[in-house]
Amino acid sequence: MKTTGKYSIKPYQCIRCGKEEEHGTNHWGEIYPFCSVCREYTVWTCLEEMPEGYEKPKTWNKVRLGDIANIT
Repeated sequence: MKTTGKYSIKPYQCIRCGKEEEHGTNHWGEIYPFCSVCREYTVWTCLEEMPEGYEKPKTWNKVRLGDIANIT
């Protein structure tokens, strides 16, 4: 994911319980901090709209070494 290059505070929401709080990051998307309501580390999603020109990366494909190189 592209970054702003600058650290800033953005609003995030826990996807499990819905708690909202601000976290400092240099990107938009998901982070994985501790949630005091869920009592564990969970996924938080950014509530701030991603600026134009910044996009989420494509999902990675799993590959085996033999798929990308000849093993002899």
